[in-house]
Amino acid sequence: MEYLNSPLPRGGYRPLSSAGDSRWFGPDQRMGPWAYAQLVALAHPWPIAWLYPPRPGDPPRIVNLFAGPGGWERGLHILNPTGGAFDVIGVELNRDAAATAVAAGYRRIVCDVRSLDPTHPALRHVEGLIVSAPCEVWTPAGLRQGREDHNIKLLEEVFARALEGSFGHWHDEEECDEADTCVICSDPTWDGNGGWTGPLLTLSEVREPIAEMSDAKIGLIAETLIWSLTLTAKFNSLRWLAMEQSSALPAIVLDHLGGALELADWYSSGFQTLDAADAGLASHRRRTFLVAGYHHRVALQAMQPAGPVPTRTAAQALGWREGVRVNTRGEHTGGGNEWSADRPATAITGRSRSWYWADDPQRRLGLGEVSLLVGMPADHPWEGSPTSAFRQAGGIVAPTEAARVLGALLRRRWQEKVPDYLAELYGPDSQALAAAMPHPLSVRAAAALSASPMLPGFTDWEPPAVPVRSATPRRPGPRSR
Repeated sequence: MEYLNSPLPRGGYRPLSSAGDSRWFGPDQRMGPWAYAQLVALAHPWPIAWLYPPRPGDPPRIVNLFAGPGGWERGLHILNPTGGAFDVIGVELNRDAAATAVAAGYRRIVCDVRSLDPTHPALRHVEGLIVSAPCEVWTPAGLRQGREDHNIKLLEEVFARALEGSFGHWHDEEECDEADTCVICSDPTWDGNGGWTGPLLTLSEVREPIAEMSDAKIGLIAETLIWSLTLTAKFNSLRWLAMEQSSALPAIVLDHLGGALELADWYSSGFQTLDAADAGLASHRRRTFLVAGYHHRVALQAMQPAGPVPTRTAAQALGWREGVRVNTRGEHTGGGNEWSADRPATAITGRSRSWYWADDPQRRLGLGEVSLLVGMPADHPWEGSPTSAFRQAGGIVAPTEAARVLGALLRRRWQEKVPDYLAELYGPDSQALAAAMPHPLSVRAAAALSASPMLPGFTDWEPPAVPVRSATPRRPGPRSR
C-alpha cells in the first residue's frame, strides 16, 4: 500500500512517510500527546490532517474509490477552478493510473479498495463518496457475466449483508417474536425503544457470497454500499454519494442499491444514463450514474443542459479536415468498423491506439487527440506504456460528465462552466498541441523506423513492435565432415 501525494520520481513511487502534512506541522513537532511518527502510523494510509476535524474554511473531504487517472478530480476543477476547493483522496490499484493522477496534481493511495477499513478514524469527517468500480463484467468485453441470474442473486445477498454489517437490524421489542430468548430484548441495558442493533457481521462476512460469483469483479460494485452505509452508521458525516457505472448495468441492481440506501434513512437517491456528447463533448460516452443525498433531495433533472447544446464533431474538436473516416480495425461501432469524424467520435476504448484514418492507414489516432476526445487536456500526463495510457483514457470518467453529475449533487451551476471549459479545451492551442504529440505507429512503420539510421536512439526510446530481420543473407558456414 502506498500513498502518492506529489509527482513521482522516475522509476519509483513516493512512500507514505510524509503523508502530505507538512502544512500542518513538521516531524520534530508534537500535536498534543501525539508525536509525528505516532500520528503517521495512526493515520496510515490517510493524511494526518484527516484525523482532526476540519477547521473553518477547510474544503470538504471526499473519498474517491477506484479513482482512475483523474477524471472526477478534473470535473471538480471545472466546478471550481480555485485550487484547494475540495480535499480529495483517491484509491486506485492500477499503478499507471495512480501515477497519471499524481502527475496531474491529484492524490492517490495505491491498493485494493477492499483492503481498507471504512471505519478508520481518519474518515470520520468525510462528506462525499465517489465510486467507479470496474464495469467490464456488465459489458460484452466481460461476457456480461454480471447479468447472469446466479450472480445477481448473490449480489443482492451482499447488498443485504452490507446493511447488516453496518446498521444491523431495526429492533423494537413490540415487534420482536422471540422477546424472551432474544439476546437484545433480554439485555438488561436495552431500554425497549426501537433502534438499530449495530453491525452484526464483519465486512469479510459481508463479502463472503462474492466467492461464489463467476467473476469476483462483479462484487466490486457492492463497495458502493459497504462504504456508504459503514461511513453513515459509524460517523454520520457522509452527506452525498456519486457512483459511475456502465450503461449496461441492469436496472434491478440500481434499484437494490437505492433500496438499501433508503432503508439506511438516506433522504433521496436516483440514477440516470447520460451521454457526454449531449453536453458538448466530441465523443460519445454513455454511462449510468447513481447519486444520493443523505439530508437533501437530489434533482436528477439538474444533470441535463439548460437548453439545446450544439453537436461538436471530432473533426471540429481536433482541427481535422472534413470527410475523415476512422477505421477501428474490426472493433464494430453502430456504423460498422468505421465512424465519421464529421460527427462525435464513437466511444474511446483501450483499443483506440490502433484506430487509423480510412484513407491513410499510417495516420493513427494520437494520445493527445484521444485526451481531447475524452475531455482531458491534450498534455494530460499519462503514465505507463502507450497501451496502458490508451486503456486509462478509455476507462476514464469524462470530466464534463463528472462536473454535471457533481454539480447537480452539490447544487453548483455547471451549465455555463462546462461549455466554457470545452471551448477552451477544443481551442486552436490545444489542437496544435495534440497534433504535435507522437502518434502510434503501425507495426510495419515501427519496424521500418526502428531499423532506420536516420533515427538514432529510437530503439532506446521504445523497442520495435516486431522483431526486424536483417536484409543481409547469412553466409553459409563451413560444412562439417
